[in-house]
Amino acid sequence: MSKIDIAIAIVLFYGAFRGYRQGFLMGVVSLLAFILAIFLGFKFMGEGMVILQQKFNADASVLPYISFFVIFILVVIGVNWLGKLIRNSIEKGFLGRLDESMGALLGCFKFAFLMSIVFWILDSMKYAPGAKWTEGSFLYPFIAHLGPDMAGWLAEFVPFFREIFRQF
Repeated sequence: MSKIDIAIAIVLFYGAFRGYRQGFLMGVVSLLAFILAIFLGFKFMGEGMVILQQKFNADASVLPYISFFVIFILVVIGVNWLGKLIRNSIEKGFLGRLDESMGALLGCFKFAFLMSIVFWILDSMKYAPGAKWTEGSFLYPFIAHLGPDMAGWLAEFVPFFREIFRQF
């Protein structure tokens, strides 16, 4: 087991623990909230910029970032709030241990995907982990390709993302 495998395993165990505590239903809701927030953030960034410019007369160079961030946060909060309403309306005993176990798996996957995106960004900036860290690694090759592979798959089904991912 290489050094990077140990670090990846620790992060994956932490993700599984967080997923276990959160449960599968809220894990799915938070994942959907994140994806929807990214999509809607890009989709309505222009409209948000116009509103921010009219209300606050902000610097045009920061408007896209502020607009995306505000839309992103509002969508995440709104979708998570709806998810909590749904979860509270469903009897906890109905899901029980299955919800927690599936939540652990989903949490592990979410953290693997997040690490993959970090590795992808580091690689695009020419800061990928060196051979000393990755030599003989079992987990790194799988984790490192997860994000780019999923991005390629997503770009085939959602044309909007094709142009975004083409830059990387």
